This record gives sequence, structure tokens and C-alpha cells, in this order.
Amino acid sequence: MDIILSWLQSGLSAIGPFLILLGLLIFVHELGHFLVAKWCGVRVEVFSLGFGKKILKHKRGDTTYCISAIPLGGYVKMYGDDPSATVPPEERNRAFLYKPVAQRIAIVLAGPLMNFLFAIPLFVAVGFVGEQVPGPLLGDIEPSSAAYQAGFRSGDKILAIDGTEVSYWQEIQAAIEASPQREMVFSVSRPDGGSPIVTVKATPQLVPNENILTLDQMVAQIPGLTTSGRAAIVGVIDSTSLAAKAGLKNLDIVTSVNGQAVNSFRELEQSLAMVATQDSLDLKVRSYTQEKKSDERSVVISGIQSHLMTQVKDQSLLSALGIERPDLYLLKVKEDSPAFKAGLKDGDKILSLNGQAVSQWNEVLETVKNYKAESGKIHFAVNREGTVIELDISPEMTGVMNRRQQEEQRFTVGIIPAILETAGPPVLFRVTNPWGALKFGVDKTIEWTKAIAVSFVRIVTAQVSHKNIGGVITIGRVASQSFEIGISAFFRMMAIISINLFLINLLPVPILDGGHLVFFSIEALRGAPLSMRKMEIAQQVGLILLISLMVLSLFNDITSIVSSPW
Repeated sequence: MDIILSWLQSGLSAIGPFLILLGLLIFVHELGHFLVAKWCGVRVEVFSLGFGKKILKHKRGDTTYCISAIPLGGYVKMYGDDPSATVPPEERNRAFLYKPVAQRIAIVLAGPLMNFLFAIPLFVAVGFVGEQVPGPLLGDIEPSSAAYQAGFRSGDKILAIDGTEVSYWQEIQAAIEASPQREMVFSVSRPDGGSPIVTVKATPQLVPNENILTLDQMVAQIPGLTTSGRAAIVGVIDSTSLAAKAGLKNLDIVTSVNGQAVNSFRELEQSLAMVATQDSLDLKVRSYTQEKKSDERSVVISGIQSHLMTQVKDQSLLSALGIERPDLYLLKVKEDSPAFKAGLKDGDKILSLNGQAVSQWNEVLETVKNYKAESGKIHFAVNREGTVIELDISPEMTGVMNRRQQEEQRFTVGIIPAILETAGPPVLFRVTNPWGALKFGVDKTIEWTKAIAVSFVRIVTAQVSHKNIGGVITIGRVASQSFEIGISAFFRMMAIISINLFLINLLPVPILDGGHLVFFSIEALRGAPLSMRKMEIAQQVGLILLISLMVLSLFNDITSIVSSPW
């Protein structure tokens, strides 16, 4: 019942943004057909937003403008568009099928093309309004990475590359990708109390490209260079620790220490080190709940200095307070999974597998992935609120999406670790120059058109799983989420979906605009239209394909909701 109520609540909250987004995109699409049809002298009988029963309608001239009950599309009904209907000779100059084939192609193409063109002003608006984008501040640089070996450190801020100033992470990525196997010179600000600016030299390496929105198989990168880090989510070692007695709980997220904002676990460690001589700490924390939102509360840890005198010398302040990294804590145990059925619960800490102590999540992952049925169940030992619980679990073969959005089969038990990535502090990107904003809009429209076209190709060629195809429910969810973020994110999402509609409608599938374009192109080449029988067969095949696609997208939408761990 809770799941059903959650779906209803999320659905109702998404209706407004969904109707605005889809309504505008449908209106723009049909407006393209309408305007070019009128320009070509075709009589337009109906201009409808939606299908089914007409809720509102108004007739002006030859055209009835209406809003219909089912808001999942729209149509422009043109006089003479039915090849089986008889058109009097005196009316043929205003009938669609009696217009030259070039004009019919223009009318059909106008709808998708309007969706493409509509993306440009939307992106221009994004440029003018501004959006938060990743800045040049680095996140967690792993000591084993190529970035660390080159000289980058966690928390560094990249100021310039080869003498050219940079302000956004995208600029840094673009410069690196354009410089394979060439040494680059980075000017870096390092907040470690030493030299304020250091020089780091690094040579990007060609590595397999994990970006599914490009056809490039290899891309230049400095492995390990990233703006993301581990979120400041914590594990509480035991109930007798200072942190536990103060009210800190497993899987709490620390947002500030004595008023200083904390964004990552690394920043939490740094903040605690800076106040190590104080006798009390005021932590602002929030619980990590299923909805990912909860009220912030204050946790005051007192008596720190006297407590430290009883601890092992050289022990970190985190450990002395009873706080640890949460890597082996379970953020979520999926319902109906082997782990759930065996009795594992959210917040459990994995201590050992098959009698072997574990210290890193990768050890758990590899043990489960490499499971052999003949070896029997995996024996888990976990800490649950100070009590050691032992359980036997049999992994099951499951389809899992990899980074390239390909589905691969491997053993899983249905657990998610409390390892959350958090992006670095964003910076505001804004284009104030009108010509610059127009260029930004055009560039982004072309960039996203290429990316979405590549994703279509990868889905058709099975390089990307068909489970990535979404339908109206997905559109509703992303519309609601982007609307909550802000108007700039909403405009960006609308532009991306508008480009999707442009490309989908150009697919050579009968019933879609692309199918009509194929028919008219064949007519232009052979000098005569296809026979009615051939077009009817093509239309039936197209209808089956379209219904199949709608069923698949709806199935994926529902599956993504049901299988979501949140």
C-alpha cells in the first residue's frame, strides 16, 4: 500500500510539469505542420492538442482549434489527406494529396523540424538564465591513480591549462580530450598551507570511452582525475562511543561541523582536524531515508579532550569519537532479494564472508560476482547494533546494467553499500551576450542531436540495452524532477526531449512523419505514388511497430519504478 501511495503522490506532483512540457512540445510540432500547410494553400480542418473527445474547441475560418481528452499527442487534420476519399475537381487546389510532392514533403517535415528549431531558444534561455555546472575543484584523487602519480591531490583547484584560464570542469575535460599523448601543464591552487599555486605536468592517455553518447571508441583522459568524492555519510562504530551517545546514527549524513559546511567525507575529516583541540563539536546532520530527504538536526559531542586522554595515541579523531567510513555498511537491502529473504537489513555492517574478514567493498563484490553454485551458500557475518549476526545467502543470477548501459548477467544478492558519490561545489555558468547566447543555443542543440542520434544507433544495434527506452512515465518523472531543480534545468530537459521527438518522428516507420517522408520520396523518384495495397500493408506494419515500442517503453517505465531501490 505504501508503494502504491508513493506512486500516486509522485504521479500527481509530476502532472503539472508533465502537461506543460509535453503540451508545449506537441503544440510546436503540430504548429510546424499547420503553418507550412497554410503556406502551401492546404485547408486545415482540425488543429488538436491531444486525442479522443474534444474538451474545448473553437472554430475560426476553416479550422477547428481544440484540446482533446488524451494529452499524449496531437494532430493536424488536412483536407484531402485520405487517399480513399473523393475530392471534387474544384477543391483539389486546397487538398493535401493533390499538392506537388515537394510541398507535401515540406508539410510533413515541418513538424519534426520545428521540434529541432524549438530546442535552440530553449538552450538560449538556459544560457541567459544560467545553470549550475561542475567547477574546477577536484574531488577525491586516489593514490593509486595516474592523476595522483602526475601530482594532483584531493581538493586541488585547476586554474589554467597551458596558460589558458579555466572556470568549468567541461573546459578541462575538453582540453584533455583534445590532447592525447601530449604533455599538458596545469596551474593548480592547493589549499594545504604550502605554495598557493603549483604546476602539475600530465600526459593524457587514450582509454576505452565509457560515454555511450559518442561513437569514439577511445578518448584521452588522465585516469583518476575527477570532481566527485565520497559523501559525508558515516558509520557509528558502537553504541558506547561519544558519537553514539550524542545521538549520531549509522548512515547519518554530516552537513556541517561547527558551522563550517561539509560536502564530502574528506572535508569532514579535514574539518575535524581543524577543530581537534576543542572540547565539543556541533554537527549538523540528516538521516539518509528512502526518500533521500529528512529534516536536519544538531548533534553536539561534548567531553572530547578528556575522552581523548583515554584513547590510543595517534588514533584519528574520527575513530576516537566512534565514527568510521561507511563502505561496508548496507545502505539498502532490496526487497525480495536473496539478502532480504536471508534476513539482512539496512544499516548492517559486513564483517566477514566465509570466515574471512573484509575491509573493502570490492572484496564483497568480487566474492559475490565469482560465486560458484557447487561451493554452497556464502556465509555472511554482520554487525547489527552491536550484535554479530551470521547468515547464509545463495546469490542469484541477475541482469545488471554496466557503465556503458549494457545489461550483463552476474550473481548478486541484492545489497547496496553506503558508498555515495557527491559532486564538488558547482559554479554558475551564464551567457550574458545575446550573440554568445545564440551560439550557445545552436551549439548545444547540435551537440545533443548528435548524442541522441548515437544513442538510437546503439540501441538498434544492441550496443546499449533496450531497457534504457522510456515512455510517458519517464517523461513525467524527469519533467517533475527538473522542474523542482529550477527553470533552467526544466528548459534544458524540454530541449532534450524536443530533440528526441525530432529524431523519433524522422524514423522511417509508417504512421510516423518519417514513414510519410519515405512514401513521398519514393513517389518523387518513380513519378507515381505507391499502390494503396502496399501503403496499407506498410501502415499496418508501422502500427504494430509503434504499439510494440509503446508497450516496451511502458514496461520499462513500470519496471524501473518497481525495481528502484529507493
